[in-house]
Amino acid sequence: MMGGAPIGTQERPGAAPAVLALHGFGATPHEVLMVLELAGELGLRALAPLLPGHGTSVAELAKCRWEDWRRAVNESLDRLVLGAQAARAPVIIVGSSMGSLLALELAAERPADVLALALLACPIRLPTPFPSLALQLWCGLGGPDFNLPKATGPDIHDAVQRKTQVTYEAQPCYAGNELRLAGQRLLGHLSEIRCPTFIAHGRRDHVCPVSNARLVYRRLGTPAWDKQLLILPRSYHIITRDIERGVLRGELLQFLARISARARPSSSEQPQTPVEPYPPPALPVSDSCSATSS
Repeated sequence: MMGGAPIGTQERPGAAPAVLALHGFGATPHEVLMVLELAGELGLRALAPLLPGHGTSVAELAKCRWEDWRRAVNESLDRLVLGAQAARAPVIIVGSSMGSLLALELAAERPADVLALALLACPIRLPTPFPSLALQLWCGLGGPDFNLPKATGPDIHDAVQRKTQVTYEAQPCYAGNELRLAGQRLLGHLSEIRCPTFIAHGRRDHVCPVSNARLVYRRLGTPAWDKQLLILPRSYHIITRDIERGVLRGELLQFLARISARARPSSSEQPQTPVEPYPPPALPVSDSCSATSS
């Protein structure tokens, strides 16, 4: 492992709506500790599972495929949705990198159980020709699996945080191709997802292009007043730990607070105030480029 000893599944007690935090490919829950801290500040229950093949060895990760990670996050979602309540309570899902793809799939397939999404550095499209086209050709031809070393380390602008990012020193080819395939599948289902969504991406991301954030924002079925786009101009890929993590922290805290407040049952003594005007104004798009550009 690079960056230190791996940590396992992390869980924090609290109230509903619970927060499910999903780490990225080759990483551990260390990557999403910010999310657990924010949930704690709001008094919300939070869970960050260690996904299969992670926190052990690259060889173990190489054995895993999308269905293994999908099964694990399904189980984690069930654990939070059921909770200690007799009735089911939908969950807020925050995903970093690969975790954001898993979050999107859960929202598409289990909409009643997903209250809201936060998608951080979503790899719905990988850069081409490398690694996207290279993975497609190599795996399509049935070439032998191999591990691609991370020659420059984790994609984090902050030099101190880069040294302490807990991750594997290499990425297995066939397991990595699962992300490419998942992104392709999910592109066709984005319009079906209509829950409140926060999207954030580093403009200088070297792992997946910043245009991914604009693409997801544009294609999501969520109305403009319920989705927000934040582009961090100096950040690379792991934005939860990068140079503008303070900005991300503040915006994500506001999002979680807004969603959790909305989810609380209102007092029967307080009449519901209709939204005026309707439709409400769009949420911020913090990007000098158009959100509709690809």
